[in-house]
Amino acid sequence: MVFPDFVRFPRFVRSLFFILLGLTFTVAIAACSAPTPQAVAPGSTMRVAVVPNYPPFAFKAADGQLQGFEIDLMDAFAEATQTQVEYVPLPFFDDVMRELYGNDVDMAIAAITITPERQRVADFSRPYFKSGMAIAVRDSETSITNLDSLTGKRIGVETGTVQASIARTIPNATVIGYDSSKTAWNELLQGKVDAVISGETAASYAIQTGSVRGMKLAGEPFTDEFLGIAMPKNSPNRDFVNSGLASLIDSGKYAELYRKWFDREPRPLPEKIEGVGSDGVPDFPSPRRPARWTLPKAA
Repeated sequence: MVFPDFVRFPRFVRSLFFILLGLTFTVAIAACSAPTPQAVAPGSTMRVAVVPNYPPFAFKAADGQLQGFEIDLMDAFAEATQTQVEYVPLPFFDDVMRELYGNDVDMAIAAITITPERQRVADFSRPYFKSGMAIAVRDSETSITNLDSLTGKRIGVETGTVQASIARTIPNATVIGYDSSKTAWNELLQGKVDAVISGETAASYAIQTGSVRGMKLAGEPFTDEFLGIAMPKNSPNRDFVNSGLASLIDSGKYAELYRKWFDREPRPLPEKIEGVGSDGVPDFPSPRRPARWTLPKAA
């Protein structure tokens, strides 16, 4: 670029100008090449994010194969809708939203509770599971019986979850974030936290199967929550996903899978959860702030 004679910039200013110009073009090209949500149709392949560290919903077998209720559900969904599924295993729950923000996956199924805050930044299917939150404590614990008795205690949670949001509201509590509920439960058994707030279904499964020994649930579940399949905001696939889930429920396949993994009849599910405005902080990490920003990590 040639500057007119009357415009004389120092050499470093001209160099800076060209550097900034190059960065502008780079950002523009990157923006143009950013992926957009793609419609899924019969014959196509769905990229589905999962977090395989949360039995019985999703976990890895001894041979490394994915298994669990959510895996079986998505496999049945693919068969019912004549699609293929490509699983994208993620190490941590709070990685899910970044995959959705970047449109790197078509959807995510990872025991994701539908909340108004999450509905602001992602689309959700109709609920596919009803659960609740519970307090896990050591077998010897007698003083912790409900949320009020957690005041001033050290509480373990899985980072990025609704349970973490609830723990932060407990007065004078120290909340410690972990990469999985299993890690939090192990820290509980070692005496590093006083209690763990986690999903009742997963905690009960861990106790019943013996994968975690010396732990019990304090009292009854204190919430009702619904899990949904999350998709990028303004995804073209919500109706397609809802239709596929409805077909599994109507055909009895959903109930069959539910009984297989939970040994009971499925709980009634609404067709949708209406979003209600909220001033709360999104439970998922925003792309504008680092993950795990609210919780101290375990030492």
